[in-house]
Amino acid sequence: MITQEDFGTTQSGSNVQKFIFSNNNGYSIHLLSYGLSIQKIIYPDNQDIALGFDTISEYETDPYYIGKIIGRNANRLSNGSILINQKEIQLSQNENNKQLHGGHHGFDTKNWNCEIINFEDKDVLIATYTSKDLEEGYPGELKVTVSFELTNKNTLEMSYTATTSKTTVVNLTRHDYFNLKDGGISDIKDHLIKINADQYTVNNTENLPTGEIKTTKDTALHFNTATKINENIAKDPDNLIMGYDHNYIIKKNNNNEVSLAGTAIDPNSKRQLEVYSSQPGLQFYTAAYLNQVKGKNNIIYNGFHGFCFEGQHFPDATKHKHFDSTILRPQQTYTQKLIYKFSTK
Repeated sequence: MITQEDFGTTQSGSNVQKFIFSNNNGYSIHLLSYGLSIQKIIYPDNQDIALGFDTISEYETDPYYIGKIIGRNANRLSNGSILINQKEIQLSQNENNKQLHGGHHGFDTKNWNCEIINFEDKDVLIATYTSKDLEEGYPGELKVTVSFELTNKNTLEMSYTATTSKTTVVNLTRHDYFNLKDGGISDIKDHLIKINADQYTVNNTENLPTGEIKTTKDTALHFNTATKINENIAKDPDNLIMGYDHNYIIKKNNNNEVSLAGTAIDPNSKRQLEVYSSQPGLQFYTAAYLNQVKGKNNIIYNGFHGFCFEGQHFPDATKHKHFDSTILRPQQTYTQKLIYKFSTK
């Protein structure tokens, strides 16, 4: 079931709606039309595991993308540009000379059009946004649709589609911050993490991929079996002072299949989150940049107080021919799927 209520008004005067999903097993999710922000994920024991804010003004001024959709392009682009047909196209730059997460006013800053649809006795939320040609420098008018459904199998199922009027780049992700223990009151270093990957893309000092692909084996990046975050950090503390912000290459049988990408478990409460994705990469980020951020219920978020599992195509993909392409052409439809599965072990 999905219910709807007002959440407030943006600075530009746009009315923001909150949609409350609930299933038969006591799970509920609160999602905003603004940035398609997941504000709350509440387990049957009444623990909220998502970091977020109480007011729309805090979402509008949040520089950390907490709980939001990311587009047109997730992660960083060198020189704030993309390559299409060997031609460099200059985009906006919002992190020094790079572009991060779609630019100054990415999809996370948009108030999406949302409608509740009842389909085969199931409530589904359909969200749409049309990105204008040359928005943040991207060529083509891009029409995006995202659907959300909370099932009685305790899964939040999200599907993305997009079409474009000109050849462009699309790489959508979500930037939800999770804390399965207490919703962000304390750190997540004791969370058990498992990532379905044996390799990662190597970054330079600007957090941009060099193009090199390395194995995680025998390194502090190896989460092939469930391992506490602090145990792996202890293997390479000098290089992991800021924790993790790494793109893992997910093991798949077929490129477009939805497969298990990452699992997190709080060892005390036994709350578990599994993330399934159709995309080739998973950015594991332990929220190093959070610094005295006032969140819901006056909770103060700091580094390591949450983690992100960002299903994505690899960063800066147009500059590396061996990376899966992020280019979308007018005759094509971008289609991706993401699933969050909640449980208590």
